Amino acid sequence: MPAAQEKPTGLVTTSCQPALDQSQLPSASDPDLVLEPANLPEYEQTWRLNVDEWKGFLSHPSYLDREVYLASADLTRDGNATAWVLTHPKLSKNEDGSRPILASCESILKNAYIARNGKVEKVLSHGIGSVYCRPEHRRKGYAQRMMKELGTRLDTWQQPKNGKGHFSVLYSDIGPNFYARQGWKLFPSDHISLKPITKEQYEQDRITHQLPKVDDLNVESLTSLPLIPNLESKLAQLSQSAPEKQFVAFRPDMTHFQWHFMREEFLSDYLGKGVPTVKGAIDHQTGIALIWTRTYSSEAADWHLSVLYVHIPQNTSEADIVPSLSALLLRSQLEASLWEMKAGVEVWEPRQELIKAAQKIGNDVKVITRDQEHLCSLKWNGSPSDDVVWLANERFAWC
Repeated sequence: MPAAQEKPTGLVTTSCQPALDQSQLPSASDPDLVLEPANLPEYEQTWRLNVDEWKGFLSHPSYLDREVYLASADLTRDGNATAWVLTHPKLSKNEDGSRPILASCESILKNAYIARNGKVEKVLSHGIGSVYCRPEHRRKGYAQRMMKELGTRLDTWQQPKNGKGHFSVLYSDIGPNFYARQGWKLFPSDHISLKPITKEQYEQDRITHQLPKVDDLNVESLTSLPLIPNLESKLAQLSQSAPEKQFVAFRPDMTHFQWHFMREEFLSDYLGKGVPTVKGAIDHQTGIALIWTRTYSSEAADWHLSVLYVHIPQNTSEADIVPSLSALLLRSQLEASLWEMKAGVEVWEPRQELIKAAQKIGNDVKVITRDQEHLCSLKWNGSPSDDVVWLANERFAWC
């Protein structure tokens, strides 16, 4: 396995590298173009290049501080994250030792599963994010070349004994076509949205619909939930009943959740709202739970509570699932209101029981199919004829 890539723990350069003159730009078809892991100055340069695109309401320094902070998360530290830069060996290096960057992206090593014929295999996969090409270098084919090279590099990157990885995923924000042409097949990208409600509405609806009592979850109480064995059991059961299919999933562990919590905590603190401690809710009678995070966008009207994961224990009685989920969804709608999430609550890959639960408490539920942003895309390294099912394709897996 390759040595861990060092990641910035503090800012080491002071300015963004200049764009290359158009006359210096190599062809995207040049065979000498290379995609390489970034060195420390280049890692930071990738942040400085994309800051205007992705900083939202943060200042430039605060955006860079956030990226340094997230670099310390368990999901991305100790070489789990790799920044990639497309460059050319004949281009002169910058004064800080960085190579000119034609395009860049990041891959994150993640724990995942593949299930076949009732057998569940633990594997290592990659999530891809931060795909970026500066405006001066766009429309020249660099992003396409980078993704072609990346698809090949990730086949064996960070895999034990240089074995071949099974799949990688990304979430397209530029529509369905570009990444599909590079080998990342589009999967269903559906969600539902629920409006925020006041404390008074919450109490009234609980009584009206005779919903069970639910309790809040914090980080400590989350660790006791049997999320992983429950998913493993579900993978085994489903793959046993459908042996012709390949089931894949990311592991819903605290490593994934922590990364999302760190994002919300940094932004909540930046806005002067303090650090949120309620990370979800649980119905102790059934064990059903929702885990969530606060999602801040550039515009306050788009702020919403994202449900990261819906935990329903195997063999839960169908009669108990809907009222339990109704109570939990109602609690999430209250949490959205308490944190001024005007866009309410968003739940990815809503199962039918969850939709029924939302309707039970008076929501006009419409399943929204995303066609431009956060499009779930998966590159399968097995046979093209394999029927692949992406299980637990929920917000916690996004990066």
